[in-house]
Amino acid sequence: MRTGCFGDGRARRRFLRAAAAAVVSATFTLAGAACDSSATHTATGTALVRGYGSTLGLAPLKPGAQLGLLFLGLVNRSGSPVAISSVTLVGRRVGTVIKIVEIKAAPNETGSHAAPSGAYEVSAPAAYWPPAASCGRQPLAPLHGFRLAPGKLVRVWMVIQAARPGKFLVKAHLVRYRQQGMSYRQLIPTGYSGSVSSNAPFIPIDKEQARCMKSENVRPLKGHYLHKPKNYN
Repeated sequence: MRTGCFGDGRARRRFLRAAAAAVVSATFTLAGAACDSSATHTATGTALVRGYGSTLGLAPLKPGAQLGLLFLGLVNRSGSPVAISSVTLVGRRVGTVIKIVEIKAAPNETGSHAAPSGAYEVSAPAAYWPPAASCGRQPLAPLHGFRLAPGKLVRVWMVIQAARPGKFLVKAHLVRYRQQGMSYRQLIPTGYSGSVSSNAPFIPIDKEQARCMKSENVRPLKGHYLHKPKNYN
């Protein structure tokens, strides 16, 4: 069980199963992004809350399967707005073992217009919240150019796809943004570790996500099912 925190201070709980995942945008560079030619013209920023280093261990996915992650949170602790340019993963085998198929901003919302942080087998992220006896669906917006006001939070929604068998390690997220006409880059030390395996066990779509699929008009991500298919090995 994991807990999702919201702007009104409440904690929303839901059961989540971890699955193999790490993320990189198709338009982003990979682990060497901090050393590319443009990085030499970008200052190291401090506008975002750095947080504490953490690595989430995730269970295997079969090749071709997808997983949604609503986990990374960006908080603007400065006194002026920032415009997010990109989020790049820093790690090993990103882009080979796994690849990104979608990345968007998840504005901070409450009630039925939000979903708890965690791993998702449906898109857009939606889950049933037992205390309120209702489903919540997270609104999404383009990440590039997203304006983050002082003191505000935005989470990052990522859908990744398992590309080929192997292990991966994401050590951190490199966030690029603009503030007051200047370009900055800042490492957020939140990461993931996991693997892709043809022998990955079958796990049905989380029941609290499944019960919201019809009412919230969300679809299962590739490789996830309500019940085990007959041809699932």
